[in-house]
Amino acid sequence: MANESGVRPLRADAARNRRAVIDAARHAFAQNGVNASLEDVARAAGVGPGTLYRHFPTRNDLVLAVIEDGLAELHRLGVELLDDPDPLSALTRWLQAYIDQNSMYEGVARTFASPPPDGDERSSCRLALDVGAALIHRAVDADADDVRALASAIAWIDGQLPPDPERRARLLRMMLDGIRPR
Repeated sequence: MANESGVRPLRADAARNRRAVIDAARHAFAQNGVNASLEDVARAAGVGPGTLYRHFPTRNDLVLAVIEDGLAELHRLGVELLDDPDPLSALTRWLQAYIDQNSMYEGVARTFASPPPDGDERSSCRLALDVGAALIHRAVDADADDVRALASAIAWIDGQLPPDPERRARLLRMMLDGIRPR
């Protein structure tokens, strides 16, 4: 039975396989970049290459699915953090996740720093950015676009230099110290 958009929902086993492939790809891409072996991704997901390609006919389809999944998670985290009694702590956690998402793939930080203005208001990117703006406005008196640009710059720097979680955390602390209400 098709849903409202005419798309047939996945069977439970197919949905599990798709989720396993996305999770395995996220891990592989984080470790080895988007050119990680798709055979290794399929093996880590516990599926055959045919199952991987049935869900994701091209490498780009898989990369986009992993990015989309990360954006949806960023939105879910932001919604959860809106109830945190410590706005600055909530913003810090969201920005850490935002930087992680941005630094995973070349070009994503640039896209997040300057998203297309005519995007679908229900897209994962727009939803993630909007909840981030709400967290920013709740915690600090700063322009949300400026804060996201600074966070994207941290992600970009992280992608240009050898990975260093301490440097990333230090740069985020410096940014937050600069925008913290006095």
